[in-house]
Amino acid sequence: MSTQLATRALVGDSASMRALREMIGKLGPSKLPVLIEGETGTGKELVALALHLASARRGRFVAFNVCAIPDSMFESTVFGHVRGAFTGATNSSAGFLAEADGGTAFLDEIATMDVSVQAKLLRALETGTFRPVGASSDRRSSFRTVAASNDTLSRRVASGAFRADLAQRLSGYVLSIPPLRARREDIPLLAECFLRVTSATACRFSRAALRILAEYDWPGNVRELKMLVERAVVTCEDREISAELVRLLLESAVLPLPGERDVLGAGHERIERQRVISILRRHRGDTAAASRALGIHRSTLYRHLRRLGVRAQQLRITRHSTLNGPSQTPHSV
Repeated sequence: MSTQLATRALVGDSASMRALREMIGKLGPSKLPVLIEGETGTGKELVALALHLASARRGRFVAFNVCAIPDSMFESTVFGHVRGAFTGATNSSAGFLAEADGGTAFLDEIATMDVSVQAKLLRALETGTFRPVGASSDRRSSFRTVAASNDTLSRRVASGAFRADLAQRLSGYVLSIPPLRARREDIPLLAECFLRVTSATACRFSRAALRILAEYDWPGNVRELKMLVERAVVTCEDREISAELVRLLLESAVLPLPGERDVLGAGHERIERQRVISILRRHRGDTAAASRALGIHRSTLYRHLRRLGVRAQQLRITRHSTLNGPSQTPHSV
């Protein structure tokens, strides 16, 4: 797999991103364990995948979030288990490290790992061997370790929350990903990239909108920008995403996920009204399809439309168009 292919998704022309892509190209073929540090939402898993693709490894890229694994299930999840090893173990499981044999094991949010299981992971990393729960012998797996953390491991070591020897083992090379606010020149490029992926129509940002995006600090980094672009596409009523719409979306911070209680975020009725109307128009007034797109029941959609001030007559037009085909778009909505 070429380095160019491995790093093509790391969008940005800033000096920091060019340096990051160059270092990925150098580290990819090596056997060094890599620790990726960066704020939440900066794309640490994407960098880990790029390292894997830039290597000569033919095995899988296996990612697992350390903080999502309960301490009591750590050994069986990571090292595997045999059938009958514990209550509920009706089948054997290979475990994450065995699945990564010949490939890359990506340990996300490694700093959250409990001290009680750190020694067990250290042994597996040092020897390449581990014993599945309930097994009578060790298993071997040849994997390259890439870990990620949104907190510096040195700080965790200093506080006594992380073993120094494990931190050293993971930190063959430390890659730091800059926050999005530190590479503002990349923001328009990223926004346009997400827009091409998200929008099936010829949607585009106005120049003023791109300027506003570039001036924002993005506490949620690239992930937050991606989510804003997705909301802008859904909310936009024409082919241009205006500066006004971008301001509204930024002022609303994180819009609530569509659901029974939060389709209308408090104080953001105007944005949500545009969003619902846009989805209805996209589905040509089909309220069943629009409800599915929003992730709510159709009766919930009607209730929210009433709260938005849509008249009963308009609701009847929408139902009629749903029952009798999409030939008539409810222009009054």
